[in-house]
Amino acid sequence: MSANMAAVVEWADDAIFSETLDGVLTSWNPAAGRLYGWTASEAIGRHESFLVPPEKANELDGITTRLSAGKHAEHFETVRIHRDGERIDVAVTFSPILDTDGRLVGISDIGRDICQRKRAERTLQRNEERYRTLIESIPALVFMYDATGKPLLYNRRWYEYTGQTPKDVAADNWHDALHPDDVAGAIAAWDRCKSSRDPYAIEYRLRRADGVYRWFLSQGTALESTEGTEWVGISTDIDDRRGMEESLTSTESRYRRLFEAAQDGILIVDAVSRQVFDVNPFLANLLGYRHDELLGKELWEIGLFRDVESNKAAFRTLQEKGYIRYDDLPLATKDGRPIQVEFVSNVYDVGRDRVIQCNIRDITERKRTEDVLWMRNRVIGAVTQGILITDPKQPDNPIVYASPGFVQMTGYKVGEVLGRNCRFLQGKDTDLEAVARVREAVRAGEPCTVEVLNYQKNGTPFWNELSVSPVRDETGILTHFVGVQVNVTERKKLEEKFRHVQKMEAIGQLAGGVAHDFNNLLTIINGYSEILLQSLPLDDPSRHMVTQIFKAGERSAGLTRQLLAFSRQQVLAPRVLVLNEIVTDTEQMLRRLLGEDVRLTTTLTPNLWAVRADPGQVEQVLMNLAVNAQDAMPTGGRLTIETRNVELDESYVQAHPEARSGPFALLSVTDTGNGIPPDVIARIFEPFFTTKEVGKGTGLGLATVYGIVKQSGGHVGVYSEVGVGTTFKVYLPRAERLPSGSMIARGLRVSPRGAETILLVEDDHGVRGLTRHVLSECGYTVLEAAEGDDAVRLATGRAAPIHLLITDVVMPGPGGLLVAERVTQRHPEVRVLFVSGYTDDAVIRHGILREGVNFLQKPFSPVALTFKVREVLDATEAGTSKAGTGPQLADRAEH
Repeated sequence: MSANMAAVVEWADDAIFSETLDGVLTSWNPAAGRLYGWTASEAIGRHESFLVPPEKANELDGITTRLSAGKHAEHFETVRIHRDGERIDVAVTFSPILDTDGRLVGISDIGRDICQRKRAERTLQRNEERYRTLIESIPALVFMYDATGKPLLYNRRWYEYTGQTPKDVAADNWHDALHPDDVAGAIAAWDRCKSSRDPYAIEYRLRRADGVYRWFLSQGTALESTEGTEWVGISTDIDDRRGMEESLTSTESRYRRLFEAAQDGILIVDAVSRQVFDVNPFLANLLGYRHDELLGKELWEIGLFRDVESNKAAFRTLQEKGYIRYDDLPLATKDGRPIQVEFVSNVYDVGRDRVIQCNIRDITERKRTEDVLWMRNRVIGAVTQGILITDPKQPDNPIVYASPGFVQMTGYKVGEVLGRNCRFLQGKDTDLEAVARVREAVRAGEPCTVEVLNYQKNGTPFWNELSVSPVRDETGILTHFVGVQVNVTERKKLEEKFRHVQKMEAIGQLAGGVAHDFNNLLTIINGYSEILLQSLPLDDPSRHMVTQIFKAGERSAGLTRQLLAFSRQQVLAPRVLVLNEIVTDTEQMLRRLLGEDVRLTTTLTPNLWAVRADPGQVEQVLMNLAVNAQDAMPTGGRLTIETRNVELDESYVQAHPEARSGPFALLSVTDTGNGIPPDVIARIFEPFFTTKEVGKGTGLGLATVYGIVKQSGGHVGVYSEVGVGTTFKVYLPRAERLPSGSMIARGLRVSPRGAETILLVEDDHGVRGLTRHVLSECGYTVLEAAEGDDAVRLATGRAAPIHLLITDVVMPGPGGLLVAERVTQRHPEVRVLFVSGYTDDAVIRHGILREGVNFLQKPFSPVALTFKVREVLDATEAGTSKAGTGPQLADRAEH
C-alpha cells in the first residue's frame, strides 16, 4: 500500500510535499518541481515560506493549530512564487499527517496549478460583462427565461419600446404588449417551445409605447448549461421588411470549456502515433488553420516547425523526460509567416492512452517589445546627454543607472557612481538654492528643472541643465527618478556675453538721455558766453571769469558729445573711405602725441576694403585707442596699428553675440603695456569706468570708441594678457562704393550777415532767445514761435515772404517735420534748417544725417549758427537746401 501511495505521489499532476510542524519541507514530488521550479534536493530542508510572497505570509498562521485541533484539511486558493520570481495561481490543500497514535506529526501540502483556470475565469467574467453589455446595447428587444418559464431578464430596449415596467415583466405579462389577434398564437408557440426544447420563432405585432403596433420577429432558443436550461430570445423590428426571412447568429455560450476559452494555444498529441488529437480555437487561429485541417494529422505533416529534424530529437527527449520547455521557439503559420512562441510540453496518461499536451504562447509581440527596449537602450547609450536613474526606495536615493553620455560629460566611470547619491557632483560654488529645489522635488515626487554648477571628476566645473522626472508604475507608485543632464556651459557663456551687451545698451540709453538734457542748457551757456567775450574789451576784469565760463561750457559740450558717441546718438556724416587713409593722415599727429618712449609701427594692407563711416569719428576712435595704449605703457613700449580684410563667419558670431557675419575691414591697435585683468575687461566700455586715479581720466575714452563703432555698424573686440599687452580690434562693414573726396570745409570764424526774414520755431525759451539775439545782431528779421501750431498760424497769416524756417524737431504738438511741410505749402520759396539734440528724429535715420536735409546739432555756437544759416540761404537751385526740398526728401526717405 505504501509503495502504491508513493507511486501516486510520484506520478501525480499536483504538486505534493510534506513538512514538519515548524514548516520545514521533508518531501517533494516531481510535479512540485515542475510547478515551483525547484528540485527536491533544493527544496527539502527549507522552510516553506520561500514559496510564499510576503503579502501572503499570514496564510500560514494558525494552520498547524487548526489541524492539531482536529480539522481534517484546509483548502484555499492563493499565490505562490516560482523559482524565477513569477507569481503563479495555485489551489492548496493542507492535510494532517498523523502517527499511529493519531498525533499530528506533520502536514501534507498539495498544490494545483490554477493559472489557466484563473485566466479562464477572468476571461469568462469579461465575457459575461461583454455579454450583458451587448444585451443592453442591442437595439432589438432581448429577453431570457429559466426552464420553468420564469423571466430572468428583459433588456432596456424592451421597456423603452413597450412602455412596460419590470413589475409587468415579473408578472409574466409580456403578452399584454402584443396585438390582441396575435396573443394566443404567441403564447401557444412559447408553451410548445418550453415543453419540446425546440427553438422558438414567431412573428407578431408589438405595441409601441405610443400605441402604434409594428411587426416583430421573435426568436428564442434553449441554452443548456451546468445550471440547467435557459431560454434566450430576441425580438427584431421587421415591420419595414416583413416577409423576408432573416437568420440570427446565435450567441456564444455563456460558459465555455476551459480548453476552448484559453488564451494560449493548446495542442494535444498522441504520444505514440504523433497525431494531433485536439487543438483549441486560439491555436488554430494563431496558426491560420481550420480545426479540421489539424485533427488526425501527424505532427510533422502540418509544417509548424522550421527545423523538423531538431524538433524530432526534442520530441524524443520529451518522451523520455516527460517535460520540455522552449522560451523562444520559432513556428510557422499556414501561410509561412514566422511567429515566436513560448513552448511547454508535458507527457501524461489518459486512461490507457499516453498523450502530450503542448501549451503554446505567442510571444511575437513580447519579442517585438524586447527589441524596442533593446533599441531604446542603444539609443540612450548613444545620446550625448547624461542620463541617471536613481532608486528612491533605497536609502539615500542611490544611482542605479548611468548612461555613456554621463560618463563622457563628467569623466566618472559607471562603477564609480552606482550606489552613490548624486551630490558628489556638487562643489564649492554649487548654488545651494538650486540643490534645495531638486531635493524638495524629489521629496514631493514631482518633476524639476534647474541649472546648477557641477564638477567633473578632474575638478573642472560645468553648468548642468538638470531635468529630474519621477517614474511611476501602472498603479501610480513612485519607483525611480530619471535625471537628464545637458552641459550648457557654452550657452551660459554666451548668455553672459549677451547680458553684457544689454547692459551696455541700457547704460548707453541712460548716458544719451543725460547728454540730450544738457544740450539746450549748453547752447545757452556757451552762446551767451561767446557773445559776452566778443563784446568785452580785452582789459575788462570780467573777461577772465566769462572766459572760464565759456571754457567750462566747451568742456561740458565735449563730454556731452562723448556721451552721445557712446550711446550712438551723435549725428554722423558718413562717407565711403579707406581706413588706410585715416591712419596715414593721423600718423604724424599720433607720433607727436605718443612721444619718443613709444615706438609706433603701422602695417597697412594694400587693396583694403572701403567702409562707410564718419572720417572725423574714425580719427577719434584711433586717437582714443592710442591714448589708452600710451597710458598702459608708462615706461614706453611699442604700439602697432594694422589694417586688413577679414570675413567673420557664424562661429565667430556665436562666440560674440554683438557681432554679425560678413566681410569687414579690420583696424587693430596693439600695445605692449601692462595688460587688462579679466574682471576689468568686462567693464572697459562702460562710461565713467576708469582704473586711473581721480582727476586723471573721465572714463569716456573707450566708451566713445564703443559707441562710434557700434553706430557705424561695426564691432569692437579686445584681447589682453596681463604683463604682455592688449589688442583692440575694430571691425567696420565693407562698403561697395569707392571712397569719395573729403566733405570737410573750414571757413573764417567771422559771423556772416544778412537781411532776410527768418521764422524761428523753438519750444525752449532760453535757446529761442539766444538764437533770436544772434540772428538779429547779424541783420536778419526774426519771427518767433514757441510751438508748431503758432508757427503755422504766423506763416499762414503773413503775405510777405519768409526766406528761412529754423525749427526744432521735437516739440509739443506738431513736430518740426510737420511744421516745415505746412509752412512750405503757404510759402513754397522758404528754405528749412532743422535743429535738434536728438538723433531719433524723422530727419535722421539711426544717427546718420539724411541726404537732402539741412541740420544743426545742439549745442551750437553763435558763429556756427550764423554760418549754417548763411549756407542754407546761399545754396544754389540744384542744392538740397532749396525751399521745401529738405522735408520732401525726408518724407521720401521715411517711406
